[in-house]
Amino acid sequence: MGLAKKFLTISGLTVVSRVFGVVREALMLHFLGASVEMDAFTTAFKFPSFFRKFFAEGGFQSIFVPYYTDYISYSKHKSAKYFSSRIFMLIFWIMLALSIVVHIFAKEFTLLMAPGFVKCPEKLALTIEFTRIIFPSIAFISLSTVYSGILLSRQKFFLYALAPILTNIILVCSLFTFQDFTSAGRRLSYGTLLAGICQFLYMFFCVKYQKLPSPRLSLVKLSPRMKMFLRKMIPVLAGAGVAQVNILVGMLFASFLQTGCITYLYCADRFIQLPLALFGISMGTLLLPEIADKVATSHTDAIKDVTHKSILFAMRMTLPSVAILAITGIYMVSLLYGHGKFDQSAVESTANILTITAFGLPAFVISKIMSSILIAQKDTKTPFVAAITSIIANALFSTILIKGFGVSGIAASATIAGYVNMTVICYKSTGWFRMDKHVTKDIAKIFYSSGALFISMLILKAQLGAVYSKLGELFFLSGLTLTGAIVYVLCLYFSKDAAILNAIAYTRKRIGK
Repeated sequence: MGLAKKFLTISGLTVVSRVFGVVREALMLHFLGASVEMDAFTTAFKFPSFFRKFFAEGGFQSIFVPYYTDYISYSKHKSAKYFSSRIFMLIFWIMLALSIVVHIFAKEFTLLMAPGFVKCPEKLALTIEFTRIIFPSIAFISLSTVYSGILLSRQKFFLYALAPILTNIILVCSLFTFQDFTSAGRRLSYGTLLAGICQFLYMFFCVKYQKLPSPRLSLVKLSPRMKMFLRKMIPVLAGAGVAQVNILVGMLFASFLQTGCITYLYCADRFIQLPLALFGISMGTLLLPEIADKVATSHTDAIKDVTHKSILFAMRMTLPSVAILAITGIYMVSLLYGHGKFDQSAVESTANILTITAFGLPAFVISKIMSSILIAQKDTKTPFVAAITSIIANALFSTILIKGFGVSGIAASATIAGYVNMTVICYKSTGWFRMDKHVTKDIAKIFYSSGALFISMLILKAQLGAVYSKLGELFFLSGLTLTGAIVYVLCLYFSKDAAILNAIAYTRKRIGK
């Protein structure tokens, strides 16, 4: 299966998952709005999101797949089974202990993440309650990551990418169950726990169905190979955790601001997550086994070629996404979230944050791709150093900017930190500043075309004027996006961009058949 076909498989299912995610979030905001309960749930939900990055695409999985692939490449299926079993049991005991600790010290964990909640006893009490309900889901999600890593190592992208869809369906359904007995925030919390359990069961049965070497209950034995893996894993997990601290820093500062600010940051981030998941996480996920296989077979030239193609592909998709989000953000937020308890003031605040955060999207995507490529080559130090540097920058700029710009300053700090992370990771990575001339020219063409897209959408938006209805917002959003897309593709075509010319040639060939 070619790189493009693999990407279309995983990104297509990611789109489906994100559609369900948008439905989930729209319903959440309809029921809760930018309220005390919504802020509490959003804060409690960050616990699983934080630890998920350790054991999902941001951390453990990134280092597990290359090692597991090594065993499979040398036809050591029995060794692969022993290796995955020991990792599985190690995660089991760690997550069991962590779940007990968080349950006992839920208040302390909440105050660590959102110290400003001490001024609002109701918000603090709800966050503690939701945290105790949600956190055990992490144990199931973390264990399921071993199974998902096995699927990825065998390039079973379709089965892997179905899991988030299942999760979002469960969360949507949870909003409509037991409405007369408990609040929406509690229903979502229990839904999150159920989704974690179901994800684990789904991954378990997928691996069994594919008859792949899978974990079994065993003792945790630290063999030399296991010790080497753990030495590599620790900086990867630390790097993934530090990267997530950037999100927690924003929440920490926002907890001192008025009710709703945490919700605004969360809602804006959900829009950013779609292109990030499509062009960063999806590409990084499929590159893990791709690069790991090339490392195992010593194809160094192929690694450089895949790296350049991945970066160019991400840039072609990400830069126009920045323009579209920045120009049409107000219409997107209003259409999807501007109903029920989520009023116009909340829409405008979220749209402002979205515009600021959108400009950090290229940095987020490139950092994710480069991290995956480096980790697949078992370079764990560089992503860790980059993550540490970015968190320091985020904390520093948040302290400075929050005084004059409030929640917008927090968003700007996260964007700046993203570029700091990208700069460090790319500067320390071989192949980034040593790109071939044709790659540099292609990047220049993408910037030029994206600039033309942005200017054309800006002019058209000014000409169209104000909008006063949801139907009008839909037409404006569609018209602006379509116009920008046409301008972008035409600029790439006239600048003789290789990807566009190849796509046209392929289409003509298919039509000719």
